[in-house]
Formats: sequence, C-alpha cells, structure tokens
Amino acid sequence: MMIKRNSVSEKILERGAESLKDWESGNVTLDDCLEQLRNENGHEKSAVASLLFEYFRHKGFIDSLIQKHARRGNVKQEMRVIVACTLTQSFFQTGIAPQSAVNVAVDYVKQRYGHGPGAFINAIMRSILSSKDAKNIPPYSFPEALREKWLKQFGKETTAQILSHYASNPPVAFRVRGEIPEAALAELKCSRITADDLPAGFRFYQTNDSNAFFRQNWLEKGMIYVQDPATSLALSLLDGNVSGRVLDACAAPGGKTIMLSDLAGEGGLKLTAADRSPQRLRQLNVNLKRAGVRARTVQASAQENPFEKESFDLILADVPCSNSGVIRRRPDAPWRYQVKRVAELTLLQADILDSLSQLVRSGGRLLYSTCSIEPEENIRQIENFLALHSDFTLKKQALFLPSEVHDGAFGALLEKKN
Repeated sequence: MMIKRNSVSEKILERGAESLKDWESGNVTLDDCLEQLRNENGHEKSAVASLLFEYFRHKGFIDSLIQKHARRGNVKQEMRVIVACTLTQSFFQTGIAPQSAVNVAVDYVKQRYGHGPGAFINAIMRSILSSKDAKNIPPYSFPEALREKWLKQFGKETTAQILSHYASNPPVAFRVRGEIPEAALAELKCSRITADDLPAGFRFYQTNDSNAFFRQNWLEKGMIYVQDPATSLALSLLDGNVSGRVLDACAAPGGKTIMLSDLAGEGGLKLTAADRSPQRLRQLNVNLKRAGVRARTVQASAQENPFEKESFDLILADVPCSNSGVIRRRPDAPWRYQVKRVAELTLLQADILDSLSQLVRSGGRLLYSTCSIEPEENIRQIENFLALHSDFTLKKQALFLPSEVHDGAFGALLEKKN
C-alpha cells in the first residue's frame, strides 16, 4: 500500500524496501526491480538503483548485522528490508548522512506502522551504528559456497581478481555503430576499451560521465548500443561470416541481434528475432527500429516455436543462465546462485539446444552463448550436447573471465554435418 510521503528521501527508502521484498519472493531479479522503476523521476530512479546495487554488493555483511543486533535474531520482513536499506545508505552511500538516514527511516516507519515499530527502527539502527561492527566494514561480501566453488575451478589468484571486480562500480560500456569522431568521444571522456583478449571488429568505449554522454542522443539515433564488450565474444567466433537465413532465438533486448545485422552488412541476410516474453519483444522492436535493423520479430519460446525444421543457416542461442559472469552489473546474481537452480538451468539450456538443433540445415551453424563462467553451463553443456547429437561438430569455443574491462561470457560454435 502506497502512502503519502513527506520527502524524496522517504520515497527512495520506500521504493528500495519494496524492491527488496519483491526480490526476496524469489520470482524477480534485480533487473526486474529496476524495470519497475522505469516511470520514476530520474533522480529518484538512480538513487533507488544505487541503493539496491550497494545493498547486494554488501548483502552478507548487512544481513549479518541485522541478525546479530536484533532481539532473538528475528525481524519481520517489513522492518528488516527498511533496516537493510537504511544501513546501506549509512555505510555505503554519500548522498545522505547516517544520522539523516536513520531519522528518515524512523519518521517513515512511525507514519506507516506506528510508534512501536518506529522505536524499534531507532533502537536497532543506533545499536548497529555505535557498535564495533560498524568500524570493520569489508570491501564486499560474497556467498561463501560460490567463492569456494570458484577457488576449486579457477584457483586463488583468479578468484580474487574476479571478486575485486565484483566490488567495483562498472562504467557505462557501449559499442559504436555510427560515424562518431574520436574527438567527440574524447571530449565526453569516453575512452576506447582495449584488451588482448577482446575480439577485433567492434568499437567499444566506456564512460563514467553518463549524464553528458546520454545528452548526445547517440542512442536514440542508433549510433551506439549500450553493451559490454563480453557480448561480442560468441559473435566473434563467426569470423564475420553472417548471411542467409539467421535466427536469434532468445533475442530480447536485441543487442546481439543488432550485432548480427552489423556483421552481415549490406544484403544477403534474412534475419528473424524471437523471444517468448511479449514485454521483452516490445522492447526488442523498439531497439531494432532505433538501430535501423530490419528483422522479422516473432513471439515464441526457443523450445516451442513455429519454424520449420532445417530452415536456418545460422541460429544464435543466447540462453538463460546463472549470470555468474556479469556479477558486477547484476550483483544479486551470486545471491540467487543455488546448485538446484543451476541444475534446472542446465536442463533448460539442453532443451533449448536440442530444439534449435532441429532447425539448422545441413552444413548450417548453431552458436551457443551464455554470460556464465560455470563449466556445467558451458563446456560440459556442449560436451553433453555433442554426445547426444552426432550430426554436429564443435568448430570452436571461447571463455571470458570477468576482468577490469569486460564481463564474463562463453561461446561455442557448432556445425551440422552435411
């Protein structure tokens, strides 16, 4: 229930707390929470988004403080999410002083829930802020089970590097599609993203001054597309060879669909983009129109689709995954990571691959892509697919681990035998 608020600060607190409640339901992600804020005032939207990002980067630390300082370690969800948001503001945000954050929370709770709950918020916040715990703040907190898994997979040094990127605020990364002079990019403090492992053929830049950047209307004109360089990994396996009948089977919001079109150049491409979600399909259409990309768009799931067998020369399967490669942009992903959930995802991925393999013509190609760094979603998934589909061969595969300049990703190019 929405109530009248006395200040912008109370509205930010309320929306942050509501978002955490939605996330804890298990049915929405941080991306979904941010999408629900799309109609909010620009300042308030960015403030709530910043609050949520910082909370998830420090979720383990914040939750442990609440557990430790609450009586009997039990706090009702309505109060817990408000305390979590207020602690996040107090410890990790500079826009509001800790004392002010506490006062806002107390006034808000008194107005909405009564004096008793307001007194509780006041007591637990002052207990935490005056404790020794408040003076020993770790740079980030991370689920121990996933950290241990990565230590076994990647070793101590690589795991430490991945986690250090998790704690950082990523810049706005984008791909230049149009003719934008280097001088104009430099003037807006946009720097070229370069690294030895980045695929050639794409121009990626980054900026920390997003306000000045977006005022240029380059996005609206289709001259750029906001995406991390890791999105180009799978597409780079094609070596620029994109032509004929092409399907992007999990297309929304359209970043890789646009890349396929750009790789094809003039003519020779019949592009179809499909997605199961009506809402995401609408956004896909908006992005394709803005980019000037001609494609047939279809509402269909990758498993149950209206396409004829062996009707495509190339299919891109950018499948749902654990998002473990993009944790700095989706800091809730580690907290959603569960062995059972990943097992369900691998079954879904296998089902998608099996369904789409039937749509590839003889001699055609199937391009598999994830933003995960987990072997069971990547290398092992491809090995299992090949064991069941002797009519396909693996042409090449590649893995990006998260780094200072790009997220993590995996790609594998399969070819159907003639």
